Amino acid sequence: MRWNLTYVDDIMGNYEYVSFVRSRYEHAKFDISGRALTYDDLKEFKIPYLYDRSQLRLPEISLLPKVKALYKFQPLAVVIGKDPYEAEDLVEDIEVSYTPVSGPLYEEIPDNIIYKEGVKGEVDSKNVITLTLNFDRNSQYPLESRIVAVRFTGDDVVLHISTQIPTVVKLLVAEMLEIPQHNIIVDTPRVGGGFGAKQDLILEELSVIALAYKLRKNLKWIEKRAESVMTSQARGQKHEVKVGFNDNGKVEAVYDKITYDVGAYLLPWTGISPLFVTLATIRAVYEYQFYYEATALLSNRPPQGAYRGFGRPEAVFVTERIMDEVARYLKKDPLDIREVNLKEPSGDVGDIKTVFGKLRQKYVELKEKYKKGVGVSFYIQYAAPNSEIMIKHEKSLVPGYECVRAILDTDGWIEIEITATDQGQMMDKAIRNLVIRELGYDKVRVRLAVTNLKGSGVWASRTMLTMGNAALLAIRKLKDIAKAIDPELNWEKLGLKMRSQPWLVKDISSVACYEPSEFVGTVSGQISVVTVDDFSRIKPLYHYIIADVGEVGDANNVIGQLIGGALQGISGSLYENIQDEYSYLIAKANESPIFEVDLLHAPSRTPSGVRGVGENGPTGAYAAVTNAINDLGIKCNKIPINLEGE
Repeated sequence: MRWNLTYVDDIMGNYEYVSFVRSRYEHAKFDISGRALTYDDLKEFKIPYLYDRSQLRLPEISLLPKVKALYKFQPLAVVIGKDPYEAEDLVEDIEVSYTPVSGPLYEEIPDNIIYKEGVKGEVDSKNVITLTLNFDRNSQYPLESRIVAVRFTGDDVVLHISTQIPTVVKLLVAEMLEIPQHNIIVDTPRVGGGFGAKQDLILEELSVIALAYKLRKNLKWIEKRAESVMTSQARGQKHEVKVGFNDNGKVEAVYDKITYDVGAYLLPWTGISPLFVTLATIRAVYEYQFYYEATALLSNRPPQGAYRGFGRPEAVFVTERIMDEVARYLKKDPLDIREVNLKEPSGDVGDIKTVFGKLRQKYVELKEKYKKGVGVSFYIQYAAPNSEIMIKHEKSLVPGYECVRAILDTDGWIEIEITATDQGQMMDKAIRNLVIRELGYDKVRVRLAVTNLKGSGVWASRTMLTMGNAALLAIRKLKDIAKAIDPELNWEKLGLKMRSQPWLVKDISSVACYEPSEFVGTVSGQISVVTVDDFSRIKPLYHYIIADVGEVGDANNVIGQLIGGALQGISGSLYENIQDEYSYLIAKANESPIFEVDLLHAPSRTPSGVRGVGENGPTGAYAAVTNAINDLGIKCNKIPINLEGE
């Protein structure tokens, strides 16, 4: 067979490479000289959004800025080279003149406030303390940076893209290009890490796609590490807290002035949803009157995106610092204070009594052993928000359900199709295990990143709760269909029958959709032990995690997820400083503590009994580490750590 070389070039890529001219200033008017593509080349493309913007004061923004840079490293223009090296050289040839400016980012928003809400009230208890808690930004720092390659096959736009959300990418790109979704093919089975950074499409990715479509060129962009660190960021909240409590340690009221650092603009999907998650989480475990004023504020920083935990670590940082400071004020045991303040949680969260009891026992052991430098956090990690929560409370236009297709192939294999990509969680293995247990039959494979199903990919610890449960429901439907054809239900024999007698059996497949009817949570606790080394640096020694994870698809994967997530929280607390753009440090193996993980298995009230754990580790780790530092007698209310007084 002789290949058509044009066709070979098309399927193999034959890409030209994109590089961005980026701002050297955080707020400046600019003028570009040289052969680069700028605002005028992409101004006809409108940025798509997946949330209700009616309650937000938002300016109109473009893929590339017209005259003013709003943050350092913002992309100002695009160059195209035959390879990545030529593209980098072409960037160096572009001249940019800057005129630094001050004042608001947008003239139409002079106070930089895009959203504000609150509940008024007074804190007038017998005992009152105040805390200023700063949770500065971290970078998600996935092993694989962003990659997008765009090519064309007939009328179809083919996207090879490192993303957690292939179905959502398809939706957003179709809206931006104003073409039908069926003309977009997204190819992303596995991803080299995401941690929430790839839950959204950033404007660089949209710019590459729009430019490729306009020029009808095969284009590829590979994000450099410095670009990733400086433009993919999350967290960024400040809490000025006033706490009132009685002599027994019962917190009666909390007033929290919250400032949410939006960055220069909002991303197409994330929006300010992490703020809503923080507000929903801040009273998940403890009972008290909660008054607050929350302000979402524009800043000369990159847009804030998603990061593992998505607003939960910030909330737990606040509540757990409060509990420790109340205990310190009253000279009481921190676990006693937490127990006094426990509430009856909403939803399906697991065995609170056992988790808390084991956490207390371990805390006592560690205090006896180490004396100081021991910090605790206790929390409920809610996962898989359903459609009501997503649409009513988080203002999203994306529902919470997920659909799964189960297919019997003619070779006797059962294929499970899901919208999720894999970032190393191995959820395909876990779902496969659930299906095998259900069927007692092991010729099962899971196909990732299917985009002709209703669903929205990987985010919010939801894969097992939505897709895992939907897979079980789809398999049960498939079993009913198969039994009607073959009462003895021999899967391999039935597959052979499909192959040899297609006029009798045309298709054996089923689709099921699922979302939890109530919030499903994982009641959890963490204890961190830290010390000060010979160089006056905080060093983590030991870290304990306990979580009621319900039924599991793969226990080793769950343990790995908990340890990896907790290490991200430890790293984000001790090492990561977003101001160090070229020397951003993350914890390596030699900076890691000894980990111990304790799992409980009270089944959730879902078909599979699973609970979500993907975001659990970082949710409690930041608070445990900072409480441990304070237990050393070092005042620390800032993440990454700021040892006050030094």
